[in-house]
Order: sequence, then C-alpha cells, then structure tokens
Amino acid sequence: MIMNRLNQNVIKLIIAILLFSQTNGYAQTTITNKNLVWLSNPQKIKELDSLIQLSSKWALNKSDYKLDYLEGVLSKNVPQINKSDSVKVDSIINTIGIHFFKELAYGNQGPELQYKGANLKLTAFNIPALLNEYMQHKSLTQLVSDLNKQSLEVGTILKTLEAYQDSLPLKQEKVKLLIKAANEYRWLHAIKQSQNIVLVNIPSAQLRAYQGNKVALFMKVIVGKKSTPTNTLLSPIFQVTVNPYWVVPKSIATKEMLPKLKKDHDYIDRNHLQVLNQNYKVVNPNNINWQNYDLDNFPFTIRQSTGCDNSLGVIKVEFDSPFGIYLHDTPEKGLFGMPNRFYSHGCMRMEKPIEMGKWLFKNNPIALDSIDLQKCYNSPKPIPIPVTNNAIMIVWYSLIDFDEKGYIQFYKNIYNR
Repeated sequence: MIMNRLNQNVIKLIIAILLFSQTNGYAQTTITNKNLVWLSNPQKIKELDSLIQLSSKWALNKSDYKLDYLEGVLSKNVPQINKSDSVKVDSIINTIGIHFFKELAYGNQGPELQYKGANLKLTAFNIPALLNEYMQHKSLTQLVSDLNKQSLEVGTILKTLEAYQDSLPLKQEKVKLLIKAANEYRWLHAIKQSQNIVLVNIPSAQLRAYQGNKVALFMKVIVGKKSTPTNTLLSPIFQVTVNPYWVVPKSIATKEMLPKLKKDHDYIDRNHLQVLNQNYKVVNPNNINWQNYDLDNFPFTIRQSTGCDNSLGVIKVEFDSPFGIYLHDTPEKGLFGMPNRFYSHGCMRMEKPIEMGKWLFKNNPIALDSIDLQKCYNSPKPIPIPVTNNAIMIVWYSLIDFDEKGYIQFYKNIYNR
C-alpha cells in the first residue's frame, strides 16, 4: 500500500514537472509557437546561414550579418531558457534576415555624392513582408534570385563579378569596382521605382534618362576636365530655360577673362559678353579701366548674351546646385565625336538637348514646339519653363558603366578618385 502511494505520488510529481516546464518554455514544444517563425523552422535558419555564407557572390560582406549568432542558434549554444528568451532569439534572427535581404534590394551603400539636394526614401520593397511570404510559400534562395533579377544592370554586374571571382589570378581591383557598382546600381534601381531619373556618369561621360526601368534617353555628354572637375550631386530638376544667359563663374571671370580684358579691348564684343555692376545693371565695358582690378577686387558680373553663340546653347536644364554647374546645350557639337569628353569647366553639355527638353516637358508638348530653336535670333529673351515630367538629377562617379547596347564597360579613373 505504502509503495503504491509512493508510486502514485512520484507519477503526480513527474506530471507536475512536465506541465510546469511546458508552461514556462523549457520543453521543445515551446518553439512550435506560431509567433516563433524561425525557431519553429530550423531549416530556414540553416538556409539563411548558407545564403549569408555566399554573400561575396552577390557583392555583399558576410561579416555584416552576425553569422556567429546564427551558428550559435543552430548548434544550440544560444540559450533559450523560457518563452520570453525564445521570442527574443527569434526576433534577432528575423532582424539578421531583414538586414541581409534589405541590402540585396537596396545595396549596402549608395554612391558618394558631394551634394544631396533631396532626401530620397528607399521604399520600393517591403522587405519584412517579402521575407515572411517567401518563408511560408517559397524559399529564401528564391528570394535572393528574385531580388538580384530586379535590375538588368545589377544582374549583369553580378555575372561579371562571378567570372572575375572565379578567375586565376583573382583580379582584385576589378572585383572591388564591381562590388561597389552592384550596390550603387541596386540603390539606383530602388529610386527608379518612384522617380524619373537623369543620370550622368562622369568617367564614361554618358547620360541616361530613366522612366521607371526603361531608358528613355541615352546620349554623350561633355564633362569637366581634370583641373575643373564636375561635382557629384543629387537634386530635383525644376526648370528648363530656353535661350539662357551664361553667367560666367567668378573664378573663370577673374582667372581667365580678366587677363584678356586687360590686353584686348574688343574681347567683350567679340565674345558677345555683357558686364554687370553690383546692382546687376549692364554697364559700358569701355568706361572701365580693367587695370585697376584683380582676383581679390572684381565687383562685376560677366554674362554672355543669349543666342546661338552662347556657351550654354539654346537650352539649360536647371536644378539646385551649390557648385554653379548645369546641364546644357553647346555650340561646339564636334566635341561629342571625341572618345574622351573632358573639356568643360564643370558643367555638363548635352549631345541631344532638344530631346531632353521634350522629355522633361512630356505633359506640355507645345512648350518647345512653339519655339523655333533652329533660327539664330539676335539676343532673344530667355524663356524659363517649369518642368512637367518631374525628375531627379544624379551625377555620380562610377568606373563601371554600360554602353548603348547594354554591355558592361570599365572606364579610366580620370579624376584619380
């Protein structure tokens, strides 16, 4: 009788211990909780771990994603004492997954830009929702593949990167350039989903206008020479000016023009220039003794009259710029036939200015059609026209670009950046 009672008490105690352990999260059944997305599916943790191990294949760095923590969970070195700790562990794994896939979508860094005139939010992808969907219905491997296929440019760069990574000996410099480019083009692709983009790449001296994923315009540009480099920037385009004045930057006026003004009295008229005083009123240059002025004492503004001979041509695209650089036409069309197009003082000259103007006036087709841009009028009045096809101007510096047929090209580091 006593033994039977003892056995019954032991059985009751064992049942109580089991119930207590289950309630407080000690038993393995805890991780089957529907809120524990990862711990209830260890195979997904293994898949995430395996994918992160391959990060370099996709131009990412595996050391950025807490691999030690994932492997600790897989080897059960990360303690899960109770339900609360299990939820925390699951949340950390989820954060690692979101970080990894977010960088596959947006890149691990955007381009280095000297000026950002707009704060663009990266919202093209809902990474938490995508991760949850692929966890439940597809695979994480498929999510990697689908994100890498989003951009044709990124896909091409990754294929080239893989070829260089597999080459013997490894071409380290080109691998670095490809890794940088893959992440910058991911960033660009994400922005293109919500913004029209005009992209100028300085080393290739090329321009692309993007409407979504489509290249709406492709053209050559003239950019700054090594001594007067073009600055990188991001800024909204707000206006196109037809028949613009060229307001000569003070550095050019004092360093390049002033010595000529002192020697050549006809320089102003011959180059269709005007001299403005401090009140921005046109003054007679013949009444000025140029010998009295120098780099530190020059109270004038010099601008070039409008018309066919104006250095900005017949169209100037305007955007916020602290550097005084613009995108504009040019009367020197022959320079577009040159293989190395680094001739300007920093501004960017367009091969196809009329096409650019029409694209920016997409919703206002008569804006340019009503103006005869082929006639050479004598000092026509400037016509500022707000753009209707809103776009962001991006000028970046990438040694990797694509030719008109979409083939990847490596370019010289013209500014030694």
